[in-house]
Amino acid sequence: MKTLDLHGIRHEGVAQQIHSFVYNNDLPLRIVTGKSEIMRKIVVDTVGLLGYHSHYERLINEGSLIITEQEF
Repeated sequence: MKTLDLHGIRHEGVAQQIHSFVYNNDLPLRIVTGKSEIMRKIVVDTVGLLGYHSHYERLINEGSLIITEQEF
């Protein structure tokens, strides 16, 4: 599974990186956000605007989101 690691990246311009990553790769995809609630919100909101869904990779690991076409 392709992974975009945003851990440690500044929030500015992240939405554009997410757009490019999602459009240029086949789903499902993994996006690593780290512990930043703001970064997770940016990812969830951006993915939602693109018409896709996100969920935590594992319930004990909130720092990694899986992007899918269908909601789980």
